[in-house]
Amino acid sequence: MESNSKSPARRRPRVLLIGWDAADWKIITPLVEQGLMPNMARFVEEGVMGNVASLTPMLSPMLWTSIATGKLADKHQILGFAEPDASGGVRPVSSLARRCRAIWNILSDRGLKAGAINWFASHPAERINGFVVTDHFPRAVAPPDAAWPPVPFSVHPAELLDKACSLRIHPGAISRQQVEYFIPRLDEFDAANDDHVKQLRTLLAQCGTVHAAATWLMQEHEWDFLGVYYDTIDRVGHAFMEFHPPRREQVDAGEFERFKDVVTACYRFYDMMLGRLMDLAGEDTTVIIVSDHGFQSDHLRPEGSSRIDKGQPVAWHRRYGVLAMHGPNMKKDERVYGASLLDITPTILMLLGLPVAADMDGKPLTQVIDAEPGSVTLETIDTYETGEPIETSSNETAEALVEAQMLEHLADLGYIENASVENIRLDRYRNLGQVYASTGRDELAMEQFHQALARKPDDVASKVAIASCLLNLGRFDEGEALIREVIGDNKDAPWANLYLGRIALNRGQVDAALDHFKRAERSEPANPVIHNQIAVSYMHQARWKDAMRSFERALDIDSENAEAYDGLGVCLRQLGRPAQAVEKHMRSIALLHGRPQVHFHLGLALAEVGRLDWAIRAFHVALELAPDMAAAHRCLAELYERGKKDPEKAEEHRDAAARIDGSA
Repeated sequence: MESNSKSPARRRPRVLLIGWDAADWKIITPLVEQGLMPNMARFVEEGVMGNVASLTPMLSPMLWTSIATGKLADKHQILGFAEPDASGGVRPVSSLARRCRAIWNILSDRGLKAGAINWFASHPAERINGFVVTDHFPRAVAPPDAAWPPVPFSVHPAELLDKACSLRIHPGAISRQQVEYFIPRLDEFDAANDDHVKQLRTLLAQCGTVHAAATWLMQEHEWDFLGVYYDTIDRVGHAFMEFHPPRREQVDAGEFERFKDVVTACYRFYDMMLGRLMDLAGEDTTVIIVSDHGFQSDHLRPEGSSRIDKGQPVAWHRRYGVLAMHGPNMKKDERVYGASLLDITPTILMLLGLPVAADMDGKPLTQVIDAEPGSVTLETIDTYETGEPIETSSNETAEALVEAQMLEHLADLGYIENASVENIRLDRYRNLGQVYASTGRDELAMEQFHQALARKPDDVASKVAIASCLLNLGRFDEGEALIREVIGDNKDAPWANLYLGRIALNRGQVDAALDHFKRAERSEPANPVIHNQIAVSYMHQARWKDAMRSFERALDIDSENAEAYDGLGVCLRQLGRPAQAVEKHMRSIALLHGRPQVHFHLGLALAEVGRLDWAIRAFHVALELAPDMAAAHRCLAELYERGKKDPEKAEEHRDAAARIDGSA
């Protein structure tokens, strides 16, 4: 088929979604400023950029499926790296388990040409109007000198398989010169037998395979939407971020010198690939770059190794990822604020002129469009989950060998400790519990954590999670009893003092809470969470200046701490500085949009500076996020009564507040 990638006659909008797992502005921005990522520099100068808030838990299969669906994991049901199968065994997470349509299914159903390459949980390939190359396709399953059989059902349509296989790159084909771009000092150690070098060859081969498939399909096949997922930054981060400058005391000096350049080289390699993708996409295409989370790269790096098979790999993930957009009708050299991973699919639908579904958990980012505020017209639809079931190309017998190889691969990487059915179910209960807990559904969360405890009665993580839910629900006695059971003799552990302090604070025992938080601070002085808790305790005592100092200490440690900015705003308003409070609340919302209390705080500050229309909007956003917030209704009633002279609307909000108070 003839390429349409640069056709000047093309009129229909087109979107290229580039997934860069774990990409982080903390690394990209300095490289752009040094001239080391010229394509990214051009991209952000001609488009928009900003943080995108990740989700909990920060596990790639769950996050990338939320990106592709606009829905939380309780709806899409991709809940980890592996899943039980119908025969009572275990298989790698797959497209068969997804319970809702991805963006490529939605567009295909609407008659558009869609493509997906290497997307997490995309195997077996789904039969869509377009093409799919699954996440099982790039991995080598044979030695360099042996036949490399194709992975069954990894490419749709099937007639593309032979050509796709011809583009694969084996780790054994990665040259010494290519490795030296990442590790310049190969002559100084036994590189041929070094595990780090072997892993890098594998990662480069897989990345090259994905990129070759993407550039081929972009040139040779028609598409209205294409999603391409690259995981090398994340994999390189886990393998090499512990060696990234500056050297930490626990890192061997020799290994630091060998591997200190790998992370930077990986980002520069990505910039080269971005340049090619932009050229192929053409000026008429909107290009979106997104990462599912960031990656700790500075003083906030956890102690110990960054490797997936050692320590706690998720602790290295940072809750803000990268979002950048470039294309026609896009703002230029602007920032985007308050974005979430859930907003990507609704935004793609908006860009392609299609309705956004009401059952999606995200929102379209209208702020990126170069138009007057409020002028972007959006259509809505109840749901896209109608019509025929999604078809795949699967054959369970042919899949069995590949699934076994993939499970072994995941275990080798450390993504799954033990691929037994019970362990996989345990992980799924815990992961779904975290989804519910992180979105304020504590009762549902506790059900999942209790299911986990039924399978592993000594599971400390589930007990602590249940205790946290109990505290959120105001069941302090039950929460404290469970926390004290878990703590046992570890009363001096920082996490123990954090929980005990939280319990004391909820009971109004502020001095006791401060004592616990300060004990935690002595053990972990560089933990911003502890400084935030100390500040909140001071706020309970109306010690606003002391609270500000603690929030500022948290920001000294983590300059993107959304909770600290919000706390500073509250303190500033209490100290009679509402204009400065507005700025702090806005910064907090720009980092994490979906917290109703922060919008409420912003509304209070805006009302004090006389920006009544903005204050009303802030209170309405708070209610969109938390419909049962009676305080927001009361504030709106007062603003409509006294400020806007609209007694009818004022009465409407007073009645709503009374209904909420009466049902509490």
